[in-house]
Amino acid sequence: MKIINIILINITVILILNCPLYADNLNQEWGSLKYNKTYLRTGPSKANKVIWVYKRRGLPIKILREKGDWIQILLPGNQKGWISSSQLSKKKTALVYDSTSEIDKALKNRKPLTLKNASGKPIAYIHNGVIVKLIDCDKIICEIELSIKKEKYFFKNTYRLKGYFEKRYLWGAN
Repeated sequence: MKIINIILINITVILILNCPLYADNLNQEWGSLKYNKTYLRTGPSKANKVIWVYKRRGLPIKILREKGDWIQILLPGNQKGWISSSQLSKKKTALVYDSTSEIDKALKNRKPLTLKNASGKPIAYIHNGVIVKLIDCDKIICEIELSIKKEKYFFKNTYRLKGYFEKRYLWGAN
């Protein structure tokens, strides 16, 4: 009986000591896609089948674990897969995501998602699927930056718009 207890204690100690190693392997970091063309694969090598080709640079991703030069990620929509670490950017981005359908919004007479300035006044409406740069977040609100493409008649092609947005509508804001 004493031998079984000693074995159980040893196993428990070994498991407790190995937990930090496992936790490092499953770090819950966020990043984004570095290029306009990224292959999502079923496993951690080029020999594995391509599940999807993502063509959105800056799309936020959640890093689940690493294996060599490969990273298992979670994408919006709960799609999991593996990408090469060279395809990963550490830039913090988020995806505007509102699960409410357009019909439900209209029926409930709900206002569109709004970017607000520091005093709380609306400065822009933001649609589902827009990628924004995360500057800072608290429990409810995030400060974000948005790149706006102008029409061809303006002097500059794009400009940046900063403001505050509700965190619950941002996938990638932890």
